[in-house]
Amino acid sequence: MPNGKDMDTHGMIPQVIDVVKESGLTYEVGPMETVVEGQMDEVLAVIKKAQQVGIDAGAQEVMTNIKIHYRPEGVSIINKQM
Repeated sequence: MPNGKDMDTHGMIPQVIDVVKESGLTYEVGPMETVVEGQMDEVLAVIKKAQQVGIDAGAQEVMTNIKIHYRPEGVSIINKQM
């Protein structure tokens, strides 16, 4: 989320979601968070690109909250919905 003190942040969330969609990774958009499924390096690359949306718009700060769920055998969005 870009710091919106001195800028208009209206419409940035859809731009960030577009970055996630364009990644080709499995994802689910919720009302309070977006879940992205993939290899760690792939997911972190998407996060970096998503932050760039705010930076490119002129934000002096971009805040991102990240939760990572890892299992050696893998975990998927579908598994978490069961």
